[in-house]
Amino acid sequence: MATAREFLDFWVENSVHADEAFSPRRGDEAFAELAQRLVVAAQAEGFSAAEIEAETGADIRSYIKKLVGQRNAGEATRLKDG
Repeated sequence: MATAREFLDFWVENSVHADEAFSPRRGDEAFAELAQRLVVAAQAEGFSAAEIEAETGADIRSYIKKLVGQRNAGEATRLKDG
């Protein structure tokens, strides 16, 4: 069985992506929706929201927002250098 960290890493890898290059950036509602999806998926795998939040080091919505920002920055760099 996977640990909460392994589940979180897998979910993030498969569910958190950069915004489309020519689309507007996501707002707080989109981050809240992603956070809710993560919690539902975690619970289906036997992990509580508290366990997942303990792995993020922050509240889940803020964690996802930070990850999207990092992916957006990486994509912007890739497009600039590409």
